[in-house]
Amino acid sequence: MKKISKLFVALTFLLFSMFTINIISYANSNNSVYIGGENIGIKVNTGIVVIGKYEVETVNGKVSPWKNSNIEIGDEILSVNGLEVKDNANLIKVLKNINSNTTKLEIMRGKNRFFTNIDIVLTKNDQKSLGLYIKDKLLGVGTITFINAENGNFASLGHGIYYDNNLYKGNNGVILDSTVESIKKGIPGDAGEIRSTLNNKVIGYIGKNTISGLYGKSINTNFDKRKLIEVADVEEVQIGPAKILTTLDDNIVKEYNIEIISLEKQEYEQIKGIKIKIVDDNLINKTGGIVQGMSGSPIIQNDKLVGAISHVVIDNPTIGYGMYAEWMLNNTK
Repeated sequence: MKKISKLFVALTFLLFSMFTINIISYANSNNSVYIGGENIGIKVNTGIVVIGKYEVETVNGKVSPWKNSNIEIGDEILSVNGLEVKDNANLIKVLKNINSNTTKLEIMRGKNRFFTNIDIVLTKNDQKSLGLYIKDKLLGVGTITFINAENGNFASLGHGIYYDNNLYKGNNGVILDSTVESIKKGIPGDAGEIRSTLNNKVIGYIGKNTISGLYGKSINTNFDKRKLIEVADVEEVQIGPAKILTTLDDNIVKEYNIEIISLEKQEYEQIKGIKIKIVDDNLINKTGGIVQGMSGSPIIQNDKLVGAISHVVIDNPTIGYGMYAEWMLNNTK
């Protein structure tokens, strides 16, 4: 969860083959999109990042393998003994084949790349350990905003994925089909959330991550069942009534009433262009307003897509912000 002043990003990261591609005949309009609103799972591979250190229980007592190494929390492990490693399973496999009690790690810290030695110890269960807690992926939930009708590229979230307080720059990830299981209602000062089960069905490949959201190529997304809609230019968006599309625990995309209460006229891609208020009693009774997992929910006004929900005011979950759809459309081209 990322706080921005009194705001937090509505996407929450919850946890530290081959696929058949549908051939689609896309529409010709440069501004036409297939509208979204479905809850999706998001899986992004981050590389092997150190998130903590611990003492290893061995037959000779507790040992700190990292004690004499230059390793800090937030470092990314690139290689072990000269062998590239990309995830935890890969790292474990490489360690098993090392017949030494020390190894050399290649580390990336910010923009600096360097090497450091670290001990390898055996746990009481005869497992090799470096005494490091690591994370190799980010998992979360959000909402798909639209699919570009010209090329099949998807847009989602209305904000970027942030990793260790920086915008994650990787493009190695997928969006997944998901099932909403329950809703934690939001109240002032306490973020609510959509709780979902991520399924194994891949519905898109992430191509880029920007301040306005995630983008990539969609697959298996039932184009023929989606409504085709035009994207409004920034200048067309008005203060007044609008609707959002989102999915709650009935797992059906539904419309809910909102008010656009202020606008930030922007000439280039920026966050928080549209300020909104949830006025739909059904949605407020169900969620308390905007909750985590609703990031990307399309905002519709005058039968055009004008934006996507991106942030919520933590002190008042009925108030939030959106990203202009025009910026998101540009990123799918």
